[in-house]
Order: sequence, then structure tokens, then C-alpha cells
Amino acid sequence: MNKIISKKIAASIAVIFSLLTIVEGSQVLLGMTQPAYIVLTPLLIYNVFMGFVGIMTGVALWMNHKKAVILIKIVAGAHFVVLLTIGVIYLATVAVAIQSVQAMSLRVVIWLIIALVAWRTNNANKSKYKTTGIV
Repeated sequence: MNKIISKKIAASIAVIFSLLTIVEGSQVLLGMTQPAYIVLTPLLIYNVFMGFVGIMTGVALWMNHKKAVILIKIVAGAHFVVLLTIGVIYLATVAVAIQSVQAMSLRVVIWLIIALVAWRTNNANKSKYKTTGIV
């Protein structure tokens, strides 16, 4: 598949997934919906905030901004740290719903895939320039 198309698909997934995160999280924060499981409010606030960061990151990737890969690493890393944290809380106290652990696991997987696509497309561009002698 064309590297540009791959990058655009990854950017679109980042933006759409982040928008869905903002909508769902905001509905719970505003009391419009009430899930049938334990809601950890700090986690919900984190998710909504990171939804906005995810949109900015997806847009940066779409526009091929040089900082996009760094932003993607930050998002994926932050999600991984939060996943570890809520995983420990879940195992130790069950004060976090398994749905939250599963949702954060999904976020980590999605952002790792986005990171892989961004990394591969950037490395392809770098190697193309190296082989042609363009610096």
C-alpha cells in the first residue's frame, strides 16, 4: 500500500477514535449517560483530555508535521502508563471496572498501530532520500 495512503488512514483513525472518546467521555462527565459499571472520574477526565490531544496528533500526522511521531509516542506511552496503573488498581482493589481496563487496552493497541505506521512511513521516506543522495 502507498505510504502516503497508509499515513492518511492512520491519521484518520487517530482523529475518529479520539472524537469518539471525547463524545463518550463528555456524555458521562455531563451526566447525559450513566454506564452500568464503576466510573473512575480521573480516568474519564484523562480520556477526554487525551481525546483532544489525539485529534491534534492525528491532524499533525495527516499534515506530515515533523513532530507527529513524537506526539504519537507521547500518546501511546501515556496510555500504556495509565493502562498499567488501572490494571494494578483493578487487580488490587477492583475499584476500576474491567470495561475501563479493556477500553484502555484498546487505546494502547490502536495508538501502537498508529505509531508503527507513522514510524514505517517516516523511515521509508528517510531511506528513499539516503539512496538517492538527497540530504
